[in-house]
Amino acid sequence: MTDINSSNRMAVLEAIMEKPNARKKVLARIEEVEARLLDIGKEEGLKFEIFLGGSYAKGTDIKGSDADIFMLFPDDFDAIKVLKVLKKEFPEGREEYSDHPYLMLPQKSFSIDIVPGYKATSGRDLKTAVDRTPFHVKFVQENFSNDMKDEVRILKQFLKGIGSYGAESSVQGFSGYLAELLIYRFKTFDDVISNARKWKIPCILDKGKKDFNGASLVIIDPVDSDRNVAANVSIENLSTFILASGLFTWEKWKDFFFPEKKEFSFPKEAVVVFIPCRKCNEEVLIPNLRRISSVLRGELESIGFRVIFSSVFVEKGGYIVVVPDAVKLGQASLHIGPPVTSQNIRSFLKKWKDGTPFGMPFMVGDRVCVLREREVDDISHAIAGILPKIKLSSDFDQNRMIVISGKDLGKVPASVRNGFLFPSLGKWVGNLGDV
Repeated sequence: MTDINSSNRMAVLEAIMEKPNARKKVLARIEEVEARLLDIGKEEGLKFEIFLGGSYAKGTDIKGSDADIFMLFPDDFDAIKVLKVLKKEFPEGREEYSDHPYLMLPQKSFSIDIVPGYKATSGRDLKTAVDRTPFHVKFVQENFSNDMKDEVRILKQFLKGIGSYGAESSVQGFSGYLAELLIYRFKTFDDVISNARKWKIPCILDKGKKDFNGASLVIIDPVDSDRNVAANVSIENLSTFILASGLFTWEKWKDFFFPEKKEFSFPKEAVVVFIPCRKCNEEVLIPNLRRISSVLRGELESIGFRVIFSSVFVEKGGYIVVVPDAVKLGQASLHIGPPVTSQNIRSFLKKWKDGTPFGMPFMVGDRVCVLREREVDDISHAIAGILPKIKLSSDFDQNRMIVISGKDLGKVPASVRNGFLFPSLGKWVGNLGDV
């Protein structure tokens, strides 16, 4: 490794690692919450063990990493009851959902998640996904040197910089644990990058007992051979990672690790649907928004609009961004009828016996057609007519939906305007010297 590469690596680590005093304060706050949870257990007669999970427990944390405190119960427990107790004690907490409810405590620069779960005896004795966490922590603690943990930190920041970090539904990127497993396999960040630039999709790095058909990337969990840790990585995020790895050089490291933020805008044809939510839980809302977006897109295309891009966001409500190639359609549409040999030809002709404002039925090849007036030729009106017919999750407030277009697009939050093309590439795409 050249001196300049080594110097740049140290610059990355210095930028992403908490200073010792700041990290001590984070750990002290975690210990405070843990101590209070143990007191709550005694006061409420709840039997559980406290377990610190996530990157702080593994020693792979970077600035802004969240802390995960698990309440591990030996047997069945009432998650709703536990959450009520937690909310009473931590009124500033926000209720969130994964496999079951948990409480998120916002802090100044990070958050603490208090997660109830089951105490499993092995990686195969699990009731929920969170029960696997202690085994992940133990695996990293037993198999990673301090140097390897720093390599994980560098890889995490690289993934954050290119926009592919985070396993949540809104991102569908690389989880922290997946980043750790890549370092476990290849040992260093540079070796991960040099290998990733040669990957082909689908990329099967491990062959387990199960066939993970349809997965873009397969890396088997060492604590559970039936689990693909990369199952939720989208093909777009995997492709972004492969491309970024192929273009990466330490000479242009800042473009990858710490990209400049830019302001963007919607195309003038864009239409945005805003749906207020009663419970704005991203993990619940994002899959629902994707379903709604898919139905909406299909309906629009069935009446003649061509949607060239769409995406979804949660930002104090649900957003669906639709980009058509045109906001207006022509007055007429071609309605193709049956072939002249079909038994249905008479009913078609009976329906259109008086023709339309544009003329009588006519032949296109062997099929009878009419040129008819469109009922809706404006995409905003079309969307407004389609939305009430789509079944929404009870988390949404269907009566307060808004269709935003034209000059009003400027009122959409900047985070949505700047990130509606997702996942998108950064300034690093200009690093083409070695291609």
